Amino acid sequence: MVAIWRRRATLVLAAVFAVALVPTLGPSKADAASCVRIRGGVWEAPGNDNLAGNLNGEYVKIKNYCTTTKSMAGWKLHDYGKLHVYTFSSTFKLGPGVTVTVYSGRSTNTSTRRYWGRTYGAIWNNTPPERAYLRNASGTLMSSWSLY
Repeated sequence: MVAIWRRRATLVLAAVFAVALVPTLGPSKADAASCVRIRGGVWEAPGNDNLAGNLNGEYVKIKNYCTTTKSMAGWKLHDYGKLHVYTFSSTFKLGPGVTVTVYSGRSTNTSTRRYWGRTYGAIWNNTPPERAYLRNASGTLMSSWSLY
């Protein structure tokens, strides 16, 4: 009986140490270096996310965690395969603490809502390895995010 208890205790301790050694998913190096970063989003609109009327059901949120306004002129948001690229206008600025939501469909752009302008076809795949990437005007990766 003692031998069984010791074997179970050894297995439990081994499992605890194994879990402690597994790296956790945290912010990427790019996220740590940038105070403007992706904070989440929705990849699959309810219903058929390929229909024009439903494309705004998928979106990505980008937040400015800085204490100053940041120009995002020429910054790009793109999918895993770079098949779809949204480029921020030359005048776009994101205020401190402000979140901008980039929707896949169409509507009128505002300071907190931007629209990709698609009329058909979802941008974001609903399966791995889909990931959203945010790059500055020089092409440097500033942030990435995945639902998975």
